[in-house]
Amino acid sequence: MDTQTITLELPNVIYRSAHQMAEATQRPLEVVLQESIAVALPPLDDVPADEVVELAAMAFLNDASLWQEARSMLAADQQVALQALLDRQEAGELHPEEESRLQELLDAYGKLTVRKAHAWLLLARRGYRVPMQA
Repeated sequence: MDTQTITLELPNVIYRSAHQMAEATQRPLEVVLQESIAVALPPLDDVPADEVVELAAMAFLNDASLWQEARSMLAADQQVALQALLDRQEAGELHPEEESRLQELLDAYGKLTVRKAHAWLLLARRGYRVPMQA
């Protein structure tokens, strides 16, 4: 694993808390700090470039906001429209002008799914038990 060395000034309250955690768990302070940062900042390597900023900002949401993100859904009218277009596509009855609307809805659904998965990941890393996603 590649590493980088940095100098970091911490407020005394954060340092004391990290130091106490290190002593209580009998682990090096550096490891406690590394793991704490890893929990707060999950990797974004596999995230599309246009979504990185939005997903990175989610790491700073409070727990209630993350739960709201994790449980979010497409608007009811979008769900109905998406299902109708998918049904028409499956039946071979999708008109060319409907294809772009279907793609818009699929893109919106995809972005929503990525945001939800990221919210669930952040909640799990914060110690919450999250349901298995199908």
